[in-house]
Amino acid sequence: MLYDAKRAHRIAVIALLAVVVCGCAKSNLPGPSGKVSGTATYQDKPIPDGSTIVMVHNETGLIGTGVTNGSGAFQVRMREGPQVLVGEYTVYIRPPGEPDANIMEFKLSNVPPAWKLVPKRYWMSHTSGESFTVKEGRNTYNLVLRE
Repeated sequence: MLYDAKRAHRIAVIALLAVVVCGCAKSNLPGPSGKVSGTATYQDKPIPDGSTIVMVHNETGLIGTGVTNGSGAFQVRMREGPQVLVGEYTVYIRPPGEPDANIMEFKLSNVPPAWKLVPKRYWMSHTSGESFTVKEGRNTYNLVLRE
């Protein structure tokens, strides 16, 4: 009887691990996906630590985000997972710090200090002019900001 209990326990553990592994591997995205990681720099220096790279899928409107570290490195996540829907994206950057909620227009004079280290055009999706194409598999996105 003891042997059967150990065997049943072992099978239960294996089954639980299989569910966890299979559940983590699934993507809740509406199509093929890839992974996106990279760096963001401006004037050969990393952009401010804690900046959010925002990627808006042009077809579906789904949003992927990645937060930079002190080296400017980031990994994009979408819907709480590391998989990012394949396709064309419009990209903009949300530097760290929150502007006053009553601001009608972001200007250098009314944004937090870290925002001034990222060219203004990258603050909004409609002015950034930045795009990126995600393909299946691993994607490296080295975002070099320009005036």
